[in-house]
Amino acid sequence: MQFLLQLVIVMNKNNFFGVCVLFVILFVVSGCVVKPPAVVSGFCSSDADCVPDACCHAVGCVSKDQAPQCDDVFCTMECREGTLDCGGYCTCENNKCVAVYAEFGI
Repeated sequence: MQFLLQLVIVMNKNNFFGVCVLFVILFVVSGCVVKPPAVVSGFCSSDADCVPDACCHAVGCVSKDQAPQCDDVFCTMECREGTLDCGGYCTCENNKCVAVYAEFGI
């Protein structure tokens, strides 16, 4: 940036060519800035990034950005096998959210 300021100072105010060069440099430099990618949907880096995929009796897990809206949802208190009910939880494995089910005794 300091280089650009020095270039402006050196240029004569009436120097059309210098102004054009400055705009070309600014255009090229602004196009070369690499922006970090947005958080990829479904991606996790820790267990805290993962939540159940449903408000009630979830069978899988998703990243927080895909979490269901559970305001004003009422669930039964039963423990359904094959769900995250009663001890199941979400974890992050290989950057994907996965469900770990509780084992039910027979």
